Amino acid sequence: MDYTEEKARFYRALSEPVRIRILKYILSNENCDCTCKLNKVIKKDQSVIFRHIMVLENAGILKTEKHGKFLKCFVNDKSRIRKLLE
Repeated sequence: MDYTEEKARFYRALSEPVRIRILKYILSNENCDCTCKLNKVIKKDQSVIFRHIMVLENAGILKTEKHGKFLKCFVNDKSRIRKLLE
């Protein structure tokens, strides 16, 4: 994948308001130790939240780690994403 495609994937991932809300939540809480918290805050079904998280991860914005039945989420480059969301 070349740089142009990578950049397009990154900006497409940020084009959805739900994904921006997910990022803002994770940034404000330093991480997300369970996606079940996100569906309460974002007010969407957990499967919808999961799909959005996968888009953000595929774009290189989030990193996820599975711990048992929980999926933890971390923002890869916090300062860059904070600047974009200001």
